Amino acid sequence: MSDSGLALPPEPAAPSASTSWPNLWWVFGAGAGYGLLMRLLFVLPVFRGRAGESGVMLGSFVLLVPLLLGAFTVYLLPPARRTFGQALIAPWLPLLVFVAGTAILLIEGSICIAMALPVFLLLASLGGVLGWLVLRVVTPSRSTVGAVLLLPLAFGAFERGAALPERVGLADASLHIDAPPEVIWHLINDATAIQPAEMAHGLAWRIGVPYPQEAVTVDTDEGRVRKLRWDHGVHFDEPILDWVENRYIRWRYVFAPDSIPPGALDEHIAVGGRHFDLLDTSYRLTPETGGTRLAIHVSYRVSTRFNAYAGALADLLVDDAARTILAFYQRRAEAVTAQTIARR
Repeated sequence: MSDSGLALPPEPAAPSASTSWPNLWWVFGAGAGYGLLMRLLFVLPVFRGRAGESGVMLGSFVLLVPLLLGAFTVYLLPPARRTFGQALIAPWLPLLVFVAGTAILLIEGSICIAMALPVFLLLASLGGVLGWLVLRVVTPSRSTVGAVLLLPLAFGAFERGAALPERVGLADASLHIDAPPEVIWHLINDATAIQPAEMAHGLAWRIGVPYPQEAVTVDTDEGRVRKLRWDHGVHFDEPILDWVENRYIRWRYVFAPDSIPPGALDEHIAVGGRHFDLLDTSYRLTPETGGTRLAIHVSYRVSTRFNAYAGALADLLVDDAARTILAFYQRRAEAVTAQTIARR
């Protein structure tokens, strides 16, 4: 046990003929174990934000843990293995084992893994290179290494009290549809029996977002409401704010406590949650020669400690989803129009 209280493997051994990759399993196991330990510790109540958000969404975890995992892996490598190339690549194996472990233990979902993995790999390589540079100058003591590995916990306990910054994003897209506005309008307000294959090209659905089943507008005492149902029991309302028949529609989003059943979406990126929310969506239908131009506008909120990265991912996913939805309406509306023409 080190002076810091964190158990460390033995000091890296001197170069020898036994430093082939199969004999380095303990190095990668130690790195993966560090990542898993941090992941388990960051769910403790002491690391939850003041609004109840999960500790694993703290910058102290998302940014520092993969960085230190990379540096720790290089520290454990035998000196003969400490090359620049190994510093870049060697941290990837323990990181991938750590991430796979969170999936196997069912403490992380596919969506969060897909979104976090690119930045985790980048930070692990950066940590590996930083560790390589430090080790070229000085060899830290085990107690120093142990203290550094505990930094995410120290920073996390402090960071949890800070308010989450908010970033509002916008997605706009449009396309021409060979169908009259009234056909598209009907589909926007009465899209049923939606099949997974109709949305399968969208990135969000590829990484695990539940597929939509139907979107139907109904009249209620409070006014028109578009009701959504997705796979895995997800359901929510879209109260309509603006309505110009066959020309323009806009709604906001309302999520009930049971709108997203446990396990349907990763808690860290659940729509309507602390870290991500859809604000409003609108469609504008403009008659054009031979059909209609359908334009979509979506506004959404991202609230994390690392909005530069999370916001860029949200921009990519929401923009792609908007285009995928437009293509869905295009296929259905043009099929309806073709059938109408064929019956004449």
